[in-house]
Amino acid sequence: MRKQNLMLFPPEIAAEFVAEQEGFEPMAYKCPTGHWTIGFGHARNVHEGDIITRREAYDLLDRDLQRTQEELATLIRIDINENQFIALMSFVYNFGLTKCRTYRLFGMINRGEWENVRTWWPKYCNPDNPVVTKGLKDRRMRELELFFRS
Repeated sequence: MRKQNLMLFPPEIAAEFVAEQEGFEPMAYKCPTGHWTIGFGHARNVHEGDIITRREAYDLLDRDLQRTQEELATLIRIDINENQFIALMSFVYNFGLTKCRTYRLFGMINRGEWENVRTWWPKYCNPDNPVVTKGLKDRRMRELELFFRS
């Protein structure tokens, strides 16, 4: 396993990209999966009626990204560059470790099957809601473009 390469990147370098993909919401809301969520997609210990500032949301995001980096380190066994790290952090942050463990995408990345990665990455868009699906497809394409950017 090449965890040491992945852990060289500070998780905060993914914060701006992830925040942009998630969007900021100061009031707690139910995400498409039915979980209470707030800020930039934070979903732990969130309750109806909760309100936070943008600064508080960034603090939560930084903590969430530290956990996401640990999760990503269990999935990726090859050296990756900074852009790949940020794109993968966004992907794992969005889906979570439990789902990502079942995705073929990570095996393809670890085996260097780049054409398969290009084909499969955009397919990961869960909800059936057409508006949500379009947003997720757009996000997947931004992540994919970043992943392959030198």
